Amino acid sequence: MDQTVEALELVRGQNLSLESISGGDEQIVVGVVSEFPSESSARPDVSILLLDNAGKVRTNADFVFYNQRESAGGAVRLVERAPSPNDATGSPGEVLVVDFASLPADVDRIVVGASLDSDAELTFANADQLEISLLVAESFSPSVVFKVAVQEPVLALLFGEFYRRGEEWKFRALGQGYEGGLSSLAQEFGVDIDDEQTTTDSSGVVAEIGPIAEEIDEPAASSDLDGLQSVDIEPIADPAPMTIKKVVRPPRLPEWSLRNDLNDEAEWDRARVFSVSAIGSGDERERRAVSALLSVMNGVREFGRELVRRSSGPAGTIETFIEPEFEWNEKKYRPDGLIRVTRGVKQWTALVEAKSSTAKLEDGQVEVYVDIARKLGFDAVITVSNQLLGAHDQRPVTIDKRKLKKVSLHHLSWDEIRSVAIQMSMHRQVQDSTQSWVLREFVRYLQHPKSGLHGFTDMGPQWVQVREAVKTRTLNVDNKGAIEVCNLFDQLVRHIGHDLSCLLSTDVRPIFPRNRPDSTSRIQQLADSGMMFGSLRVPGATGPLTLAVDLRSDTVECSTLVDAPREGRPVTRVNWIVKQMPDAHVDTLVEAVLPGRASANVGALLGQLRESPDALVPADGKLPKQFKITRGHTLSRNRGNVVISANKLVEEFYRNVVQVLRSPKPAKPAKG
Repeated sequence: MDQTVEALELVRGQNLSLESISGGDEQIVVGVVSEFPSESSARPDVSILLLDNAGKVRTNADFVFYNQRESAGGAVRLVERAPSPNDATGSPGEVLVVDFASLPADVDRIVVGASLDSDAELTFANADQLEISLLVAESFSPSVVFKVAVQEPVLALLFGEFYRRGEEWKFRALGQGYEGGLSSLAQEFGVDIDDEQTTTDSSGVVAEIGPIAEEIDEPAASSDLDGLQSVDIEPIADPAPMTIKKVVRPPRLPEWSLRNDLNDEAEWDRARVFSVSAIGSGDERERRAVSALLSVMNGVREFGRELVRRSSGPAGTIETFIEPEFEWNEKKYRPDGLIRVTRGVKQWTALVEAKSSTAKLEDGQVEVYVDIARKLGFDAVITVSNQLLGAHDQRPVTIDKRKLKKVSLHHLSWDEIRSVAIQMSMHRQVQDSTQSWVLREFVRYLQHPKSGLHGFTDMGPQWVQVREAVKTRTLNVDNKGAIEVCNLFDQLVRHIGHDLSCLLSTDVRPIFPRNRPDSTSRIQQLADSGMMFGSLRVPGATGPLTLAVDLRSDTVECSTLVDAPREGRPVTRVNWIVKQMPDAHVDTLVEAVLPGRASANVGALLGQLRESPDALVPADGKLPKQFKITRGHTLSRNRGNVVISANKLVEEFYRNVVQVLRSPKPAKPAKG
């Protein structure tokens, strides 16, 4: 198909023959776009139903959605698809593939929809963009597009349908909402839903959306199917109602790397929007960095809204300004920037103070900007620097808390800004192609060593001294260097969380204890054990990803937990965990966590367990409560290589362990 041909845009109710766009190809790729404001966490789920001539599913196997990604016989599949620069199929990497040649003869219609969780804060009426596109299987450019406008607060939406007309298939643009979400949508077409999962009436249709184009023809009657070749598929029984409870899986690491794929190693330097050519240092570097940041926030809508959201600002029209001048106590002050967000008749305004390279934010300077903001009725002050917030350092500056009652103070590290920019750029979260290119140029600027926006790079000048004191057991609890190293370790955990966030396109957060120990007790713990710990919570993972650094043995370890099955013999349970990790290193440690405080864990290396799973079965035959998986690396003595070693280990461990681990299925209830 000629990819330069402009897509045909349908209106509601309009239909067309698939032959006119497919050229005889019997596979169609269906992309559904559901874009919501960037400050929202709404993630619609695509679904598709195969219907008979009565408008109902034949069995529950005709319902394709997140818990059942393929119909019986594989004629309809919900699949991952590698993104392309010209791909317009909607949500990142997930599309529906329909193979019409494999469809059974008694499938008369196929309806395509999407749904939001019943506890979602938004509905489809809040969406910025809703559309369905049709592509020939090998194409990246849509042949047909239907844009939906929604006014009703619905949680499920039918975008379109395929239907038979004689011996050919046609597509019709719909636009029909359901108040009750996925359960109402499924039950409307005859899917047998588990009653415990259903809280809404199945008759959840609310209203047809938008004007309808004149109907040209109706779906075919059963007599129109004569002469079509059917595919023999063994019928599938429905022994039990279907559950639509969502099974959350951890996202998968992409193939691209933060360290290699984002760098441009060309023979000559390309002309850049944000140039580092002849860049200076100090104030000039900071002014250039702030100007680049604020201009991209102003020009790339999604990026600007996300950073404003992280600073507790509202969604709206963003304006940015460089070095505005203000007077305070008969002196003139020029903060690095100002952000103004307009939403209706209201405005939200924040002053910006930024540092680059190793420069630290100054308490007095930031406090003056807080005073100016209070005087002028501004809402916030935002600080930006290479400093990250650790568990025991919630702000990089100390400000009189009484001054923050009317003006909020927020910090964005260059690490966090880079994470947001890479995530939106590499995961195609910016709709406008020109704005997407600008954001990618900004990413290159952030990554360049001359920009001074390097983020978190090493464990600080006290690392070697503290490490040697731990090894010789001479570390004192009042050692200021140890306090700094512990705080930097917390920042390392947050830094790795930022890296994982932009790789996985999800929010990976550090886990800090509610009752944080004071610095003295923490240094005592480091002196006693020689170890520092931190954890990250990845959505969908079986347990937290824990990072541990042992300064005595110069090792860094990653570990995670997964519940053990509640059924089966001990060896069967061990086999269950071993088979989930086919690509994990043979030196990965697997421990059976046994019930009871007095019970010691039983451990064995994965290579051994692949040959002899009974090595993890304790002599008394106790059944494991959990499995703990651990992988370690030797640390370099260089303080900067600690960060590199930890990053590499986390990526390897996540790829080979965390993203493949699955929790066990619930135990079957006892009979009688």
